[in-house]
Amino acid sequence: MKGFRIVLTLLLVVVLTGLQKHVQAQFEGEINFLLEDMKAPGDITTLDFIFTNNRISIESASRLDVMPGLRTNSVLVRNDLSDFLFRTGEREAYQIAKSDIDALMNLINRVQGRDRSAPKKEFNWEQDVRETGNTRTIQGYETNEFVLTRNGGDEQISVWLTDDIKVNWGLLEETWHTTGARQIDEEVPVELVMNRNSFPLLIEVYQKGILSYRAESAGIKTLDFDISKTEMASDTQILGLSDLMMNMIRQRR
Repeated sequence: MKGFRIVLTLLLVVVLTGLQKHVQAQFEGEINFLLEDMKAPGDITTLDFIFTNNRISIESASRLDVMPGLRTNSVLVRNDLSDFLFRTGEREAYQIAKSDIDALMNLINRVQGRDRSAPKKEFNWEQDVRETGNTRTIQGYETNEFVLTRNGGDEQISVWLTDDIKVNWGLLEETWHTTGARQIDEEVPVELVMNRNSFPLLIEVYQKGILSYRAESAGIKTLDFDISKTEMASDTQILGLSDLMMNMIRQRR
């Protein structure tokens, strides 16, 4: 459960992709989510995506610990420049290349004495995932339900996917392959949630039949969305990998 929530919330480190069923244009627009923890009444936050042809803006109402020394609630994935911008202030951001993230996470694992070199166990799709045949219209899009069963049936994750929204996750996909999958101890079939063939508009987690967590699309725009969020303001102070490492050292003292 913990691993799945981390994956769902960040998204910047966990994406696999499948083969395209048919050619369809890249989705460009804004998709908003409400994330609610049913076990903590009132614990509701937002997760907003803006997609363009080569960039993804991700913003949350909650600040997240991405790694030691780096907390953010806004990330810009620049596939065209092969880097990430982690915004830490109104006019401040860490600019980190994908290759630097891989190297940094490997260093953190070594310092903490964790061996993440072993390959992950293959997920058993035929046994643990089934398509229910249920359909639902969400935000004007037709969706189909898939159910993931875990922990001997005590936990079920219902995912409603639409084939009408297709996204190329770019650097996020690459980072998952090289780094993200090895940071999570649980088997998390993220490709069920994020792939190039479909997009999730509703995810519900049930524990022993009781709804415990929900992530639901609250709005979708393909016009009049704030595309400026996929650009960096000219007066932004840019920090780099060396600044991040110094911040990590200061926090360890």
